[in-house]
Amino acid sequence: MTECSKCNESEISGRAIKLLKAFLKDQNPTPYDGLHFEQLEDVPNFTVFDEDKARLAFETSEKLLEGDLDDMIEALSDLKNRYPNSTYVDYLARITFLNNAETKFVPLPPPYQTLGLSFFREERHVPKIALKNWTAPQPKLASPLTQDPEYKLQWWREDPGLSEHHMNWHLYYPFKESLKMPRQGELFAYMHQQMLARYNSERLAVGLSLVVPYGPGMGWNEPLVEGFNLKNDKYSPRPSGMKISSSTSLGARNILSEDMITHRERLLIGIARGYFEDKDGKSVPLSMNNLGCTVEADEGSVNKYLYGNIHNNGHVVIALMNDPDQRYDIKQGPMISQYTAARDPSFFRWHKFVDSIFETYRKTLAPYLKEDLQMGGIELKEVTVNSQNDAMTKTAPNMLFTYMKDKTYTVYVEEKEAEKVVQTVMEFDPFTYEFCVVNHGPDTAKVVFRVFLAPDRYSVDFDDRRNDFIELDRFVEEIGGNEEKTVTRKSEDSSVLRPESITIEEIKAGNADKTAPCGCGWPRNLLIPRGTNEGMRFQLYVLLTDWDKDAADSTSKNLTASVAYCGKQGKIYPDSKPMGFPFDRPGGYYENKGEKNEKFKKWEDIGAMVKDVKNSSFTEVIINFEKRSD
Repeated sequence: MTECSKCNESEISGRAIKLLKAFLKDQNPTPYDGLHFEQLEDVPNFTVFDEDKARLAFETSEKLLEGDLDDMIEALSDLKNRYPNSTYVDYLARITFLNNAETKFVPLPPPYQTLGLSFFREERHVPKIALKNWTAPQPKLASPLTQDPEYKLQWWREDPGLSEHHMNWHLYYPFKESLKMPRQGELFAYMHQQMLARYNSERLAVGLSLVVPYGPGMGWNEPLVEGFNLKNDKYSPRPSGMKISSSTSLGARNILSEDMITHRERLLIGIARGYFEDKDGKSVPLSMNNLGCTVEADEGSVNKYLYGNIHNNGHVVIALMNDPDQRYDIKQGPMISQYTAARDPSFFRWHKFVDSIFETYRKTLAPYLKEDLQMGGIELKEVTVNSQNDAMTKTAPNMLFTYMKDKTYTVYVEEKEAEKVVQTVMEFDPFTYEFCVVNHGPDTAKVVFRVFLAPDRYSVDFDDRRNDFIELDRFVEEIGGNEEKTVTRKSEDSSVLRPESITIEEIKAGNADKTAPCGCGWPRNLLIPRGTNEGMRFQLYVLLTDWDKDAADSTSKNLTASVAYCGKQGKIYPDSKPMGFPFDRPGGYYENKGEKNEKFKKWEDIGAMVKDVKNSSFTEVIINFEKRSD
């Protein structure tokens, strides 16, 4: 077979249909002959947060990749038939096909369809015999569940697109590939920081406080207030008020809370010094990338023995809170799996702790000055957004609208016969940006538009708000010399969003005839926060920079697809600026620069920042959450 990057549409479609066999259980499977591969077995409680199990998956995949594609599919199909709801089986098939030249760019079915029980609660599944107007049961308003403050955001945490984004990120950026991907550690830090920023915006909208970190040295010895019950037979519930054990068993390995505290302290000492020590005792200058790799403990870690495996161990320790030495054979909690972790409120508290390590490093970086942000000759005069809610567009620009709706998904649980699932998800009315840009120079300029949104909350120190800013888009546009141009951009074209998934039904119909889009990226329906019924105020900030200087290399021609949070599959990250720029570190200006009494001052607010940087602008945006009937 030819490499799929050279396939025509018919070949791509045919291979996509062929690969379905590895993801759907056969109703009448034929016995596996085992002529080419020994019969594979499941790995119970599989997780990429356990390096031993992750290595086993890659070793098995490498053995499969040595064989013929047809034999590979047969072996994986046999495994799926015997373990239809296994996350290991699903993950193994995906990493194998992503690393095979014949299938690398062939569309794979979305994981929410192939592992429905990991993405949807069982009560959301429509009964086989159901009324046309069947709706999923809702908790009673006075039930203990609805009285839990965290219930207010269950709709967001359990959006299937959120879990799919998190799962796919770890699929495309596995621990063993980090040495081949020069900025994987930095992207690990940035992607999770953006998840937190988005979650915090939703928390403010429903009257909850910002996420409080929970980790070694930061509340680790206190009870975890947030309980959680996924109501899934594969995962155990966690009552509110449980405490971390001093020792947690993971196979033959013990994870000691005391060790995790030590590893955090060593990380912070390294940040203060500006370098880590490798296994030979040599100093390695610190960067966000090697810090991210060391915290995640992937192959790019500077020294796992000295700095530990803090990120992955945190997932495991929280997942095993209710049976840390597994003496009672209680199933692990959802934090154990990359497929389900983001549905648990503790995921965000844990990652706020992880981000506190990164934030400590960010604050050591030299602050941005206005000269670092300016683009000579370019002026951004005005920014507006116009919603496609026809009733409001003409009279109220800079107003966006969101609403909730019941969406029907098709999933395949054990049989090939499809099941319907109804999930209540957020949607928003599409909108269009308008950027009024002036190029005062004589030459055409390639301009990067960096678009951010943050809730308009008061803070004494503007630096405290840096991590509030959500990246909405990043794209490149040419502005002619001496030209004033209004650049328009549709919300649906955002470079943070995951491309539309190609479903099993489309694959079966022969419509998967184009190379596969990257499965990683932010859910399209959650691009903006939900806002409030009264209208929630946000600040939309846009910075323009020079793409000729920012492009990582000559092959980085543009910023397309889901590049912002996921990079380019198999290529270097195309934007050379630090991820999150210009909010990845403090910024400000010098008073009396060049004199003995010069003094650095931080920008007081976003307005002061824009005043110093003419190639930037901001505007107030109101997000209205509307109650609509279907």
